[in-house]
Amino acid sequence: MARMEHHSSYAFLLYFFVYLIWKGTIIPGWAVFLILFFGLFPDLDTIYWVIKKRGKMNTEFQHHLYFWTHWPLSYVPLIFVFVISVLFSFYPEYFIIPVIGIFFGHLLFDSIATGDGVMWGKIPWKKRYGRYINMFSRKTDGYHGRYWEARYRKTFIFKLGHLAAITSVIIILYFQIIFVIIDAFYIISIVYLLIAIILGLRKAPDEFYKEPPEGRYADYRKNPAYINGLSEKNRKKHLKKYSHMIVE
Repeated sequence: MARMEHHSSYAFLLYFFVYLIWKGTIIPGWAVFLILFFGLFPDLDTIYWVIKKRGKMNTEFQHHLYFWTHWPLSYVPLIFVFVISVLFSFYPEYFIIPVIGIFFGHLLFDSIATGDGVMWGKIPWKKRYGRYINMFSRKTDGYHGRYWEARYRKTFIFKLGHLAAITSVIIILYFQIIFVIIDAFYIISIVYLLIAIILGLRKAPDEFYKEPPEGRYADYRKNPAYINGLSEKNRKKHLKKYSHMIVE
């Protein structure tokens, strides 16, 4: 997972350019709010986790493995809905919002510099798992919870995400100042991004910069359910690659 303001901002910036090219005008306030929301949407499973674990965000927090919200194929129906909206010319510029927000704002960037990556081939209704894609993750791969966050803050991807968030705030402010638009959704969106940016700049406690007690790779690499859920071909590759970590 990237930080919430990063996901929302990537989604907003992409939609901003798509909408500008498509419609030649600025995005309505409610649509700005929605694209920020759908950029964050898959991480709403965090709420369930926090309630279940009573606020603990330790290394057990591995929602990319356990929750359907981080399995891309769960959202394929959204693509079909968008295609139908295009075919019937029924506001496709708005039905594309969840597609951009979830697939490009969130899941794409969860495949970069995370603790595990994203299983793009995981079929939600089947027990079989898919292989993870996790690019540019030399510093972060294998870390989870606050241990991941502490290392993510030191990456170029983190700085890029904050630049995206600041740029998003400036663009939304531009909508209001230049076009003299006072819109509650614009204001809510700006407040959300500013709060998230400020919180994102806080230094993680020193203890999380140390190695986690469970070790760096206490995740899907050792998880029996994941290993047994791979195809025979992928299971052999996995066992060979991580044989030094797996205890029979």
